[in-house]
Amino acid sequence: MYMKATKLLILFSTCLIGVSGFSQPSNDECTNAMRLCAEQPLQGTTTDATFDAGSDDNFCTINSATVWYVFTTNSVGGNATVDFTSLSFNTDPTFGQEIDAVMFSATTPCVETSYTPYSACGNSGVDFNITSAVALSANTTYYVMVNGSNTGGGVTNSAECDYQIEISGPAVDATFPTATISAMNTTLCEGDDEPIEAIISNCSDTASFDWYYDDVLLESTSTNQFSTAQLSAEGNLWLIINCGELCVYSDTTDSILFQVTPISAAAGPDKFIQTGDVANLEGSGSGNALWSPANTLTDATSFTPTANPTSTTTYFLTVTNGSCNASDSVNVFVGEVVTIYSGFSPNADDINDKWVIRNSAQYPDMEVLVYDRSGQKVFQTTGYSTQDKWWDGTYKGKALPVSTYFYVVDLKIGEEGIFKGQVNIIK
Repeated sequence: MYMKATKLLILFSTCLIGVSGFSQPSNDECTNAMRLCAEQPLQGTTTDATFDAGSDDNFCTINSATVWYVFTTNSVGGNATVDFTSLSFNTDPTFGQEIDAVMFSATTPCVETSYTPYSACGNSGVDFNITSAVALSANTTYYVMVNGSNTGGGVTNSAECDYQIEISGPAVDATFPTATISAMNTTLCEGDDEPIEAIISNCSDTASFDWYYDDVLLESTSTNQFSTAQLSAEGNLWLIINCGELCVYSDTTDSILFQVTPISAAAGPDKFIQTGDVANLEGSGSGNALWSPANTLTDATSFTPTANPTSTTTYFLTVTNGSCNASDSVNVFVGEVVTIYSGFSPNADDINDKWVIRNSAQYPDMEVLVYDRSGQKVFQTTGYSTQDKWWDGTYKGKALPVSTYFYVVDLKIGEEGIFKGQVNIIK
């Protein structure tokens, strides 16, 4: 009794595993037919395929496990052959040992009543093919239906077969694109934009261009243009062109070796100091540094010198690496940056009726925000350079009461250009 119970439990578990592992092929239905392209073989299977009475056809045998393929003829048309090779069947004798295949046209895609057979029915348990019985029309879509047969003595299940499928013939012969790239100058400084000439032929359909640099995909574009300005080190550049919309064919160019000298310069953020103070510059780059003017710097060859100007000064950083150079600039503002007044009296006497921030015209991107005591924002603007932008003490068109308000003024030049404080409405 114990052994029988164990055996029943194992059988029951096997059934559950079979159900949970069920997976139909992706092209089980005609509407999900896999595309056949010349010289691009596919792996196919009828395992776990099903039957759809609305789209599957019984031209060969009684279908029960069908999968679908679709192809479109070229601009020439003619005959096409579909080959089935490397057939591998489930050897369980209750499963069929042959697959059927037939080629159709369809007046209405995937509607069984609109099909017209264009080949004899192929039926075999070994490698075979089907060929169009008449020339196929140019630029026309056709279908191939494959069925796992369930015929033969003792057979109760449809054939579970793995196979390779490939289409060929004048009606689908592909034209492969060719591509070459060249450059006049292959010795560059980082940031140089050297024109790349890409010559493409035999690609009249939709194309995409994948640019690789030392095995890394840099960008995919819809045009054959590439900027070398993004290259920062020595490496090999090549192009893969992908041509076609339904069937995509590719070509890979020879590579171009670029010698790229790294070079960059960043002078760092602007600085704001009072008269007599100093500013620590925050330059960086690839190469040797040289600042100018040098007379108010502690070390003009350091990326991070200390500046002690007596008036607002623009410093220029030049970085050199061999024959390559790059430059950038930074401002050190001395004295007044902006003057933010602590109050105004919007009483319509034309005197101090608006809140003034002196020198605001020097910062066209500055943002001004004002909040009341409860934290509600009562004013916001970008740009504060003209009187029509200045705050007149109103919120949504209504005058605000006499009180203290809180502001944030951001000059949009870094953390040193953010000011917070209080402004009073006085009447």
